[in-house]
Amino acid sequence: MKKTLAARLEILSDAAKYDASCASSGVSSKKKPGEEGLGSKASNGICHAYTPDGRCISLLKILMTNFCIYDCAYCINRSSSKIERTRFSVEEIIWITLEFYRRNYIEGLFLSSGVIRSSDYTMEEMVRVARELRLKHHFHGYIHLKTIPDAAPHLIEEAGLYADRLSINVEMPTDDGLAAYAPEKDAGHIRQSMGALRLKIEESGDRSLTGRKPRRFAPGAEHTNDYRG
Repeated sequence: MKKTLAARLEILSDAAKYDASCASSGVSSKKKPGEEGLGSKASNGICHAYTPDGRCISLLKILMTNFCIYDCAYCINRSSSKIERTRFSVEEIIWITLEFYRRNYIEGLFLSSGVIRSSDYTMEEMVRVARELRLKHHFHGYIHLKTIPDAAPHLIEEAGLYADRLSINVEMPTDDGLAAYAPEKDAGHIRQSMGALRLKIEESGDRSLTGRKPRRFAPGAEHTNDYRG
């Protein structure tokens, strides 16, 4: 039986709390029967983050899916974990984001994901969310995408055209640690991806490199070195 949208939102927003970059608001309150007053607050999927200009904003923080082909020992979403699995379609993420935005629950989206099928497939689906929000629905809210380290460079570049901020999980602080706890992943590939993302961010903010106005690329990361995250 297919899970309801609300049930999947609860699962995938809870799974997203392990992605460092912004903290869950932890706020949840509803009026009791017969209690006077207006409004209620729900914590599912809502977190707080700071923009480069110092503003605190509310984001919808979710995973596209908690399915994953990798079996990293430190990750709750690893392939061998006995957790309840689910996923959103691209269209569902777009719909939820727009509906939350229209209701003034959020000012933007933080999207991460387990790796399904392949790094490129997963990244392509995430890019499609950002691209359709921007171009089809003219969404001007904040977008933060957690990129997939092994994804093709052209997908990362496209992600930077639509997202305000990009970041990559460091995974483990040492090569030995990564080999012990996530042997399917390659430390060199992760560092290479981080370096490439850093270069794109720096290039986009440096007119002297091209002699013309730089192409927009993850502008929210220009002064935060967020490729580390």
